Amino acid sequence: MKLFKKLAAAVLVAALALMMVGCGGSKTGLAQQVKNAVSDDAVMRNEQVTNSKDLDALAAKLLTEINNAIAESEEGKWPDPNELLNDEKFLKKVGIDPAKDAYVVSLESVPSYLSNTMNQIKPIELASQLLNGDFAIGDPRIGSKFEFGLAIGTLDGESWALMLMK
Repeated sequence: MKLFKKLAAAVLVAALALMMVGCGGSKTGLAQQVKNAVSDDAVMRNEQVTNSKDLDALAAKLLTEINNAIAESEEGKWPDPNELLNDEKFLKKVGIDPAKDAYVVSLESVPSYLSNTMNQIKPIELASQLLNGDFAIGDPRIGSKFEFGLAIGTLDGESWALMLMK
């Protein structure tokens, strides 16, 4: 009987360890969760959307340059993102030629929730906000088939998400 109890305890410990590894391994980062939510939203609308690694990199570069512009601005005064996205010199620093390139740009603050429930819906909420598009570079025409790139980073010490669509 003692051997049976020891064996049962060992099996139970092994099962719990495997469950914990399984739960931890399934977690993905917020950026990937938002990308998945954007893709799911497109499927529900009968649209075709593709995440582009090139647009991810461009979005990250743009977010970095916006942060640099904030750092160079007067204390407590952020530059107007619409002015930055219409400034040809600023855009060329990032590698965007507004005469040839056209993008819809969304910039949203990433909330810091305390509850697990709110953190679970955060990717869906962010995806919904980002799909609305705040700004335009050039004359973008987003149809039922488009590409997007996403970057999450800091602006003036706070977490923000930037999405480009074309």
